[in-house]
Amino acid sequence: MYNDTIKVANKIISDSDLMDIFQKMNEEMLESENVFRQETIQNEKLEREYQNWTTKDLSATFKCTFNFYDDTNITVDNYNSFITVYNNRIQDIKNMWVRYQLYYWIEHGREPMKSVSQHIDMNIYEDKMDITVSLSSEDNRMNDVYQLIKNKILQAPEKYDRIIKKRNAIMNKIGFAVGIIPSLIFCTLLALVTTIRHLYAMSYVLFPVAAILLGFLLGAILFRGKLDDLYETIVPKKKYSGYDTTHNRSIYKDDIDDYLNTSEIIIGKNINNIRNRKEIAELEEKYAKYIPAELIAILLLSIIVVVIGKLI
Repeated sequence: MYNDTIKVANKIISDSDLMDIFQKMNEEMLESENVFRQETIQNEKLEREYQNWTTKDLSATFKCTFNFYDDTNITVDNYNSFITVYNNRIQDIKNMWVRYQLYYWIEHGREPMKSVSQHIDMNIYEDKMDITVSLSSEDNRMNDVYQLIKNKILQAPEKYDRIIKKRNAIMNKIGFAVGIIPSLIFCTLLALVTTIRHLYAMSYVLFPVAAILLGFLLGAILFRGKLDDLYETIVPKKKYSGYDTTHNRSIYKDDIDDYLNTSEIIIGKNINNIRNRKEIAELEEKYAKYIPAELIAILLLSIIVVVIGKLI
């Protein structure tokens, strides 16, 4: 008998990863049932001492209990019902418990019969997945499912990835790229005001500093809400880290330790997380391309407004 407990930490387990595991369980169970039927036909004509069984008196179980966010739950005991609920209500799943179990006998002629009982239990939540495995040393037919589970976990992307680690830098980069163009237009138009034009001419850095600061501000106003929505379900939870006596307020920071010890299972409220991470990465890549040209525009316009300010 081989027992193992797998706790999944700092991983993103997609709904398709889960589906692959469940499908493999069902395929293996159907194969075992087919072997049982074939051996029943082959052995029913033979005396017991001449019978050979690898799967006698098979009892195969695929069972799942779904708990939903509306405080209801459903227990299903066959794969077809399971897959219907899983596909149609995955966004409503708060947690789920899956048991895959095979129980049967191995018998070869007059040799002593050997009972085989093995199972895989999966407790699946939005932020963790605990797997308990009990495999028989008498038969390795569940090994493929076990290895698939381990491979899926091993190959799964890290939850604490660059999108999270560089969150502030990504948000500032996108915000700057979005806000700098209207900021440049506004700051340039201000040069039409005589007082502002003279201030530009007196301080070479006033125009670029004002444009950059206003660019960040406008970017936050124009795009921060969208980024906050995309990050809402993937960022670490906050934990209390002290009290700021100067401003009379509690200080909270990202709980990275908790974040690294939990996972992101794509069910329930996490159903759009992979899509959101991808969209954040695409937005960063898109707007990062604009920044070199925008920096050149800042430089050129800075020179222009200073020259105009000195001449007029």
